[in-house]
Amino acid sequence: MNIDIHSHVIPTQFWNASDKGQSWFGAKLVEKDGNSYVDTMNRFAGPIEPNWRLSKDDRLNLMDSINVDMQVVSTPPYFFNYHLDPDEGAQSARSVNEDLMDYVAHNPRRFQALANVPLQDVDKAVSELRWAIGQGFKGAEICTNVNGTNYDDQSLWPFFKVAEELDAFLFFHPHAPAGADRMKNFYLANTIGNPLENTVAIASIVFGGLLDECPELKLCFAHGGGYACFGMPRMDRGFRVRSEARENITSLPSEYLSKIYYDCLTHGPEELEYLLNRVGFDRVLLGSDFPFDMGLDAPPEWISQMSFLDNASKEAILGGNAKRLLKI
Repeated sequence: MNIDIHSHVIPTQFWNASDKGQSWFGAKLVEKDGNSYVDTMNRFAGPIEPNWRLSKDDRLNLMDSINVDMQVVSTPPYFFNYHLDPDEGAQSARSVNEDLMDYVAHNPRRFQALANVPLQDVDKAVSELRWAIGQGFKGAEICTNVNGTNYDDQSLWPFFKVAEELDAFLFFHPHAPAGADRMKNFYLANTIGNPLENTVAIASIVFGGLLDECPELKLCFAHGGGYACFGMPRMDRGFRVRSEARENITSLPSEYLSKIYYDCLTHGPEELEYLLNRVGFDRVLLGSDFPFDMGLDAPPEWISQMSFLDNASKEAILGGNAKRLLKI
């Protein structure tokens, strides 16, 4: 069973509002140079392609054509809406989640979902996560930062303690990357900024001691974890020579890599092999970033072509790991 854990759905409520010429929690549809774009806080996304607005059945047909048995759907990161005030953020998250529930209800054998939570207010995020797990969600998708705050900030940790208690799968997706003011051209905010965001988030979680505080957390990062695995030897060096790097942890930072999960979206086979050598095949899951242009067009085919993987490793990455972690 091939399970894509990194697959996005633009909220139906956004499309409905746009059809009426209205905004949805501040997000709006705009036209530029003959193309349509989604204009939201910190993101001008597009140009919009037909796959962004597939019906559920058309989406299933496309999944069949690329040999994907199940998508674990979640919102694109520009609808996290952490910039909204807490009450609006909670309303937005519930609206997103109700839409995602419609996908699961349409065909639970083909769709499962990760909830949106309003992390700008930890209490409201906890409440939404508890509700979502009670409704059958497999976990939540969260940003790599909360309005610029990293996850070594212990004010955010009550959310993770509840996620650990609920055995929720948490999928981290970058948004509004650090350094975006220096990456305005050439699509660098995505091609460089997003992997950088994953790296900063992983480093803050490791050095902050969150994984020691909540050792049973199921944390998974998009885009193969960005540059974290490649850069970890330098972080280990910092740990050895700088006292401030040892404030919260007693083990080498690299020892935490195999306590985290990653999607397979490295874009290069050598890079995927490097990731697998660092963390093990049981820590990597199939992820496409559907339906966006920076994703994999046929993710199961891409994994199946990896000559350095044996059949057991391929089966684990294609779906076995997801079945185990998400209890599918």
